[in-house]
Amino acid sequence: MQSAPKSTDTELQHASAALERGDIEHAETLCMQILAKTPDHAEALHLGSLLLFRQGKMIGAIERMMHAIELEPARADWLNDLGNLLAAHGQPEQAVKFFQHALLLAPDNAVVWNNLGAMRVKLGESELAGEAFEHAVALDETLVDAWANYANWLTSQGRDSDAAECVLRAFVAAPANGQPLVMRGMALARLGRAEEAADCYRSHLAQHPADPTALHLYHACTHDSVPERASNAYIEAKYDEYADSFDGHQAEMGYRGHTMIAEIVRQACPSGIVALDAGCGSGLVGRAISHQCARLIGVDLSDKMLAHARAHNIYDALERAEITAYMSAHPAAHDLVAAADLLIYFGDLTPFLRAVAATLRPGGRLVATLEAQDEEPDGYTLQSNGRYRHGERYLDRILADSGFDQIDIIPETLRVEGGQRVACWLVTARHS
Repeated sequence: MQSAPKSTDTELQHASAALERGDIEHAETLCMQILAKTPDHAEALHLGSLLLFRQGKMIGAIERMMHAIELEPARADWLNDLGNLLAAHGQPEQAVKFFQHALLLAPDNAVVWNNLGAMRVKLGESELAGEAFEHAVALDETLVDAWANYANWLTSQGRDSDAAECVLRAFVAAPANGQPLVMRGMALARLGRAEEAADCYRSHLAQHPADPTALHLYHACTHDSVPERASNAYIEAKYDEYADSFDGHQAEMGYRGHTMIAEIVRQACPSGIVALDAGCGSGLVGRAISHQCARLIGVDLSDKMLAHARAHNIYDALERAEITAYMSAHPAAHDLVAAADLLIYFGDLTPFLRAVAATLRPGGRLVATLEAQDEEPDGYTLQSNGRYRHGERYLDRILADSGFDQIDIIPETLRVEGGQRVACWLVTARHS
């Protein structure tokens, strides 16, 4: 006995399934069978349009889609599909018309707003493009493409800070599966979503309890058992990973720490000094002050950063060591301790400053940059990004208590990070 013929709906389902798995030939066969029986089958015409598009047959795809829409004109999703086909065929003006038509039917469709914004960009209609992308992300915060497009548009308007935030939002809007949990946590922390960031670090630590990066950032986000300084393992891991791109990245952000320190050294120190570049990294500070030094020593925890510093051939000695221990072991050995972007990994500065006082000769100087905080001038804070900020009154008091005079704390901008100015203190003090 012969089986009954498949229903049109079943054939359409099978054709759609074949398209999804990439079996274009089988999907086309099934679709043509339906249209042979029912030439005005709107769903089959729509599917057939997508099939022709996958085969690069743009004119046929557009014609079939228009036929489907003539039969069912209230389908906003099909109007959006037609707009996409016209956009792919190089007809942005026509695409805009169909995206607008779709939005009359479905004004809360974030995907269509995003597509409309992309066409506005192509047409040079910048203001309208920005409005469209803003609508899209407001309607659907999980739409990755809209965040990415909005970020590009904001960059084109010189709004780098807002663009940087959109890039982060695009990252966290993407499915978490497959994303490194620590990177996702960092992005969430940058967006001010510290509790969600902490959840990411906590999940990672459940599998990797000794990971120094996740452990430090977890404490930074929860403010639970905040360490007095970052661990050596955290600093070493961070800068070993960062070493190859460090100089270029700092240049992109307009980093000024090394040039600010060099200017202070030029003004306050004579030539022929013995200088310690504390946390020397790749040698940015060393290169800026070497001409003034009779002897220049660099100390860092990262082997990879030290390798970059060594390549410049400006240091008389380079040591891999924890800086406080190194200074304590070399009493009255230096005229200058320069510390650029080092003390962002120290909360309580007492041990560090005592070691500086020990290693400086009488009249020697400390010149350093630290990230600034104004809201708690008498203390310090560990930020969710893992860096410490210090208050001005705290610095003044603890420097004096550690045996320094001629203390000068100057407000400056260290760099521009994610479009935001990073405020810092440029500190100089004499060992009395």
